[in-house]
This record gives sequence, C-alpha cells and structure tokens, in this order.
Amino acid sequence: MSKTHSVLALHGFTGCGEDFSGFSPFCHALASWDCPTLPGHGPDPQLDCSPTSTVEFIQQQLPTPQSKQTTANILLGYSMGARALLQYACAYPNSCDAFILIGCNPGIEDDSERSDRCAADTLLAQDIETYGVARFLSNWEETPLIRAQQGMRSEWRAQMRANRLEHQAEGLAASLRQFGQGSCPNLWPQLSKLAMPILLITGSEDTKYTDIAKRMQSELPNAAHQVINGASHAPHFEAPETTAQVIDAFISG
Repeated sequence: MSKTHSVLALHGFTGCGEDFSGFSPFCHALASWDCPTLPGHGPDPQLDCSPTSTVEFIQQQLPTPQSKQTTANILLGYSMGARALLQYACAYPNSCDAFILIGCNPGIEDDSERSDRCAADTLLAQDIETYGVARFLSNWEETPLIRAQQGMRSEWRAQMRANRLEHQAEGLAASLRQFGQGSCPNLWPQLSKLAMPILLITGSEDTKYTDIAKRMQSELPNAAHQVINGASHAPHFEAPETTAQVIDAFISG
C-alpha cells in the first residue's frame, strides 16, 4: 500500500504525543505522523486548556497549503483528543480531508448532568493539586476504562506510565477544569452539518462509547462505525493490528 497521507493524532487525558509511537507503524496507509502533546499535558504544560484555545492549538499544528506534501490530511483523536477534534471540525469543517475518532463523546446534553460532571472534575482537579500526579495516576489507572489497558503490550504500558509521571499537577488540573466533559460544549446539534468522511472506532467491551458511536453515525451525514472485538476504550492500544487494518481500509476508500 502506497503511503500518501499524513495524520495529526491527538492523545487522551493523561497521555502525550509519544503514545502513538508504538501504534503508528501498523498503519500502512499513513506516510507521516504529527503527534503533539495537548494543552495541560507534558512537563511544561500550556495552562490555557479552554475549548477555544484547544481548537486554536490544533489549527496551529496543521500544515499550511504551501507546506503540504501529501495528498490528504487526516485527523485522528482518541478520547479527549477525539473530543478536541470534533470541536475543531465544527469550527473549521472544510479544513481537512477526513477524521478518525476513537472513543468519542460529542458532549453532555442535559444541563444538570453537565453541571454535575463539571463539579466532579473540579474536585478531581483539587485532588491532583493536593496529593500530586503520582497518587492521582494510581487511582486513575484503576478506573474501568483505563484498567482495561493492562492488556496492552507491556513495553507500551511501561512507557505510557513513565510519560504520565512527567505531567505537572497544575497542567492536569487545568485540563480537567477547562476541558473536561462538563466544561466542553454539547456538539450533538452540530453533527448533521459535518459532511466530511468520519470513521468512528470503539471497542466491543466499551459498551457506553459503542452506543454513543452508533448514535453519532446516525446523526453524521458521511460516517462509518467499526467495532473492534475484544477491545475496550483504547482499541488502538489493546488491538493495534485490527484497529490499523480498519484505519487503512477507511483511508483507502
């Protein structure tokens, strides 16, 4: 398969750009990967993590038309990164050729539920600031969606753990307060306006996000949804070969 496409890939909460280093070689249709670390993350985090600032951050990462050397630009996001890309797609619907969204949630529709989630994220941010990143991660990695990643390759998991420990408490706290589910806009009403090709990927064991993706597919004009059997919230880590095959087939189409 000829590699002619580039991809901008965005990680999930507590992740970093390096998270894609193990997975990217499996995707044979992608020529180059640009994997930045999102606001609020990394050893020297950008502390403005608002939706507006995050969309601007994505815009700055994309190649200019003069520098574009490949036939298409693909945007790929996982979890928080997918939510960021969906916001970018709503702001700049004609800027890229296709989107790949892994474990995406367009937003919380009920105002009361969104307020409750915002309050919960604020408390979690306070815990990070009070007790530090290491203690937070020990608890975070035991939540059901993250615990499922224990089935991924041990060397990938060890490197991700080391990278997570490089984060700063103020950065992760800022990300939760400003870009948590409770702080992000509800994008469900805008999905019908997104005409670009979109691939939704979920794991069969992640029933919540699989149901969300099924509904998203019905709202989006040009979307496909692929379920990766045996995987949970991070199928690109848990079942990289199968997930890469799905991505290659989408790009080829």
